[in-house]
Amino acid sequence: MKFDFSFMKGNILVLTVCRTVWSISQSIAWPYFSLFVLALGGSATEIGLITAIGGMAGLILYPVGGYVADRRGRVRLVGLSTFLYAFSILFSAVAWRWEVLALGQFIQGLVTFYVPAMNAIMADSLPPGQRGIGFATTMAIPGAVGIIMPYVGGHLIDNVYGGEILPAMRISYSISFVLGIVVAIVRTKFLKETLSSDISDISIDNLPLLLKESYRSVWETLKWLPSTLRSVAVIEVVTTLLVSIAAPFWVVYANQIIGLRASEWGTLMLLVGAFRIAISIPMGYLIDRYGPRKMILSTTPLAPIAAGLFIFCESFTHLLIVLLLLAIYNTVTWPAYSTLMANYIPTERRGRVLSILGQGVAVTTGGLPMGTLLLFIPATVGSLSGGFIYYLNPKYP
Repeated sequence: MKFDFSFMKGNILVLTVCRTVWSISQSIAWPYFSLFVLALGGSATEIGLITAIGGMAGLILYPVGGYVADRRGRVRLVGLSTFLYAFSILFSAVAWRWEVLALGQFIQGLVTFYVPAMNAIMADSLPPGQRGIGFATTMAIPGAVGIIMPYVGGHLIDNVYGGEILPAMRISYSISFVLGIVVAIVRTKFLKETLSSDISDISIDNLPLLLKESYRSVWETLKWLPSTLRSVAVIEVVTTLLVSIAAPFWVVYANQIIGLRASEWGTLMLLVGAFRIAISIPMGYLIDRYGPRKMILSTTPLAPIAAGLFIFCESFTHLLIVLLLLAIYNTVTWPAYSTLMANYIPTERRGRVLSILGQGVAVTTGGLPMGTLLLFIPATVGSLSGGFIYYLNPKYP
């Protein structure tokens, strides 16, 4: 099995470095977000509500990101929006009530409209035939650097602050803010534009017209989708609805029902992350060799099996086995779906299509699946109902 990494240059190298820095910053806090909500006076219902607020905010401007990316270019949009996203993290760093945290999540959701443009740059910059291993590598390297961070977050909570969630999370989010500014600077300075179009009639000065044209382009893009991508859309909607019901509550269930400490959950994230890194590049190679469709079909059954087994877990070891099964599916899903979409979508449509479909849906164990226009509504419905469902019975989600 011979791996060719000649694609690791230019935009791919810049995006990989930035994802690595983001992985360091985000992975300290995100596994414990739900516990943070509880520490700020929220309940299971508020966990679902806050998660839903972020999803609904994304629905507002996400079409604009894809539309502008295909009409005006990708890089300026990515750079400016990354700065805005970094500053939105400050709300989490200073939150003294769960309502303040909710406001921060709303603003974060609002400015994530740069994600389709960033994904389009990635797809534009990877050569055909190397997309499976390319997408896998750009996820494996950040994961390799970031795997220790959930453990660091758990150590901060349990050992440095004696089980106190609030001070540990504030330190973690402050670190995320600083690193977010670094990422924004690097993206702005070093990314190279992949689209030659620069249509001058696209201007933020006329936001109502821009929103109108952006949403009109969504309908046109949906009509353009080939049958394979329409099938992907259906899969993503159903998966997102179901995943978002449970996503914020895995760590809550592990803590409240199974009895794991935060540091033990961090250790699980470390072990699972190491496993995903070990198999990421070989899985990417298999995607290029056998095709994304076969890899998706062969690994998807692992996701419902793992989710079903989770409610029978009674120990750290049980949880580790379940999360390793889930890791196999999650390691395949993003590079496989990303490759499938890059193969089907022409360059001039990638921003708009990726703003609608994204790059597949992982079964996340913290926060929502990656947002796209098509998925914000099912994600919001799922996360809102998930809080009430967990309140009825922690096993139901």
